[in-house]
Amino acid sequence: MKKFLVFIERKSDFSGTSIPDHRSYLQELREGGSLVSAGGFPDQTGGAYVLQAETLEEAAAIVHQDPMYLEGQCLYQIKEWNVQ
Repeated sequence: MKKFLVFIERKSDFSGTSIPDHRSYLQELREGGSLVSAGGFPDQTGGAYVLQAETLEEAAAIVHQDPMYLEGQCLYQIKEWNVQ
């Protein structure tokens, strides 16, 4: 299974209203085995998480269900990552 880094950058209009739902979604991913790790940046500009998926398309489909992604107040970037 491949790993993907999901880099999240907050836009200037970020309100934070989706954070609780975002965290719940990440917890569901963790319990389902798709989420490897996750966390926010100390400077409050965003965060990142690492997913396990078979393909970039599968990883993107998972990200596109993230409530914070759906809110549209953050920029998301997904990269396949050869992390150990």
